[in-house]
Amino acid sequence: MQQQKQKRKSYPSDLTEKQFQLIEPLIRRQRKKTGRPPADLFEVINGILYVLSTGCRWRDLPHDFNVHYVTCYRHFIKWVKNGTFKKIFEELKHKADKKNLLHWRNAYLDASDVKSKKGAKDT
Repeated sequence: MQQQKQKRKSYPSDLTEKQFQLIEPLIRRQRKKTGRPPADLFEVINGILYVLSTGCRWRDLPHDFNVHYVTCYRHFIKWVKNGTFKKIFEELKHKADKKNLLHWRNAYLDASDVKSKKGAKDT
């Protein structure tokens, strides 16, 4: 019998259900047959976004999130290392571009991302 999930007051950093549905296929995982039940990915994402937007420590994640701060931290580290966040960014960028929501003439190249040639001579 599943527990009834209590609805918490939303934070400004929370995703809407519609926004979450855009990224859910990219973060969904295979359910294991044994072990603990999986964490609610909607709450995990919102916990991660709360920490990133407020700058608080992981352990300061408010208690009303229906997920433990360690779970949020572990998912964050895993998704950074395996490229999930990059996939989410690329997918959202592609969808926004298809809907003509991006204005590429306003895009700028950040010099910190461009590798300089080694041994360049001063002229």
